[in-house]
Amino acid sequence: MSTTQRQRLEAREENLLVAATAVFAESGVDGARMAEIARRADIAEGTIYLYHKNKQELLEAVVDRFWRELTRGALAALSPHGSVTQQLKELADYHLHSLIDDFKIVEITSRARERQGETGRQLPQIREYVRVFDAILERGIGLQEFDASTPVWQMRDVFYGTLEHSARTLVLRNQAFDASVINNLLLLFERFRQTTPGVEGQTKTETSIMEALARIESHLTTKRS
Repeated sequence: MSTTQRQRLEAREENLLVAATAVFAESGVDGARMAEIARRADIAEGTIYLYHKNKQELLEAVVDRFWRELTRGALAALSPHGSVTQQLKELADYHLHSLIDDFKIVEITSRARERQGETGRQLPQIREYVRVFDAILERGIGLQEFDASTPVWQMRDVFYGTLEHSARTLVLRNQAFDASVINNLLLLFERFRQTTPGVEGQTKTETSIMEALARIESHLTTKRS
């Protein structure tokens, strides 16, 4: 196959995935029709099956592409020589904007994973995406900004979990991007570096996490009122 022909086929598949992404986002997985996807991609419906044998396989390709592009965008959003705090802020800003802008595709990703018992093609791409955060925090540990015992997986869950919960709340309340969500999240990370015992057997780390999450929830609730 010549380079030109291969490039033409790759461009057609990319156009197909862009069209499928739009239709899945608008109509959901069950409501999406292959004929409509083909119409938007300006190809014959039968051409779709040259690339993907059924709707489920096409959905997996859409989700795979979404997270691959998300990872590429996250890496581009980071200042190469920025501080750990700056990179965390940049990643949080990028992630929250992306979740709000593509909320329906993120939900489709969750449903696709549930349907496949978390064994679908998209999982490696999701792992690549969350490794962007891991790399930043591990750099912070290497620079001794965070203690070597810092549980990266727990901080990752707090980081992405807070942003995803906040994005869902903002979208459902028809509210726009809210920078205070990120500011409170970063304050939480600053306090995470402290390990002085707190009240009632909690470490200051645990207390600070709960306080910061409460502030985020309270702020969103106030915005709704």
